[in-house]
Amino acid sequence: MSLKISFRLLLHLTILLAAFLVQSRKQPTFWDFTNKHIDYPRTGAPSTKAYCNLMMWRRGLTRWPCMRNNTFINSRPRTIQNICRGGGRQVNGNIFESRRRFPVVACDIIFITPPQYHRCQYFGRQLNRRIRVACVNRQPIRFDRLI
Repeated sequence: MSLKISFRLLLHLTILLAAFLVQSRKQPTFWDFTNKHIDYPRTGAPSTKAYCNLMMWRRGLTRWPCMRNNTFINSRPRTIQNICRGGGRQVNGNIFESRRRFPVVACDIIFITPPQYHRCQYFGRQLNRRIRVACVNRQPIRFDRLI
């Protein structure tokens, strides 16, 4: 009898743990998007290469393995939020495209050292482009691409 009760208890605990793990899976947020992609006002740097290396390091994007590329949007967060609030065009599902151009710096990796040395080097291009973002609850949560 106690073996049967123990098995049921173990089964219930396993189901509860599985439900907890599914619910606790972190969903991207506007804060995550802001940390990864928005730099306003733009951080000063002598070149776009120096800017990318500094910003990728500051935002924690150079942990091994190094992030291969990232785009920083140099505009007010509210202006970017407007893409999800009627200021953008819905492309597909929760993907919205801006109607206006934004100043951005596109950073791409050019050099990776072995993990024990942990150095990532980037080059950057300053552009003025429209952007696509994924929106949830009228907030951008993921950068999709430059247009």
